[in-house]
Amino acid sequence: MFEILSSEIVSRRVFYPRSTFDKPNVTIDVGEVQIACHDIRRYPDAGTVLHFHGNGEVASDYLGSLAERFLECGLNFCFAEYRGYGASSGSPSLVDALADNVRIVDQLGGPLEKLVIYGRSLGSLFAVDLVARRPEIAGIVLESGIASFLEDWPLIEETKQLGMTSADLRNEVEALFDNRRKLADYSGHLLVLHAANDTDLDISHAERLHAWATTKNKRLVIFPTGDHSTILMENSHRISRELAGLAARIGIG
Repeated sequence: MFEILSSEIVSRRVFYPRSTFDKPNVTIDVGEVQIACHDIRRYPDAGTVLHFHGNGEVASDYLGSLAERFLECGLNFCFAEYRGYGASSGSPSLVDALADNVRIVDQLGGPLEKLVIYGRSLGSLFAVDLVARRPEIAGIVLESGIASFLEDWPLIEETKQLGMTSADLRNEVEALFDNRRKLADYSGHLLVLHAANDTDLDISHAERLHAWATTKNKRLVIFPTGDHSTILMENSHRISRELAGLAARIGIG
């Protein structure tokens, strides 16, 4: 059905996987593929943040001091992986990732009312999709997020090579990654984080994501320091505070 977005040529354009020897403490079976996750449960009565990283990262990049900084917010964290990344098997795929992420949520267990989905860069697309599929999820955090898939990946040459048209591409993207429609239907809590100096994804992406959400429980934070790659390093303490504030508003801290 999704001949363009499920193709290998598009996967090579979007994903930049690398393997690691870090052993996950949770493995999610999705058919013949196993997805590696690093699940840190420090607060028995608190909610959990399910984190999806950018396309040039792996889940284990967030372990150590960065995980400790995140955990300061008083929530548990699960750093999820993608197919073909880290210790996961298989090959990356936009279409497969959407189904994989639902499996991760379902197999992790726990009430959706105590779950927050955190998506960074590429991961923001998956975060928005998850709350559209599971609207009971309490909150969503979009950090350095993507408003429009085709602005970041026009896929003009890839579409031609596949013998498809620009209309075919638009139809597939609208079916799978229409963030405006998905956010308009979500009534939970939204936190949008972005660096003012992000030259990979300018702040209009953050502004649109925030504006498209119809929920009254939404907050937009633009950091004056950092860029697309350094927003976490430059603003980790404040991001932790923003997450703690989100947890307090939801009541899951």
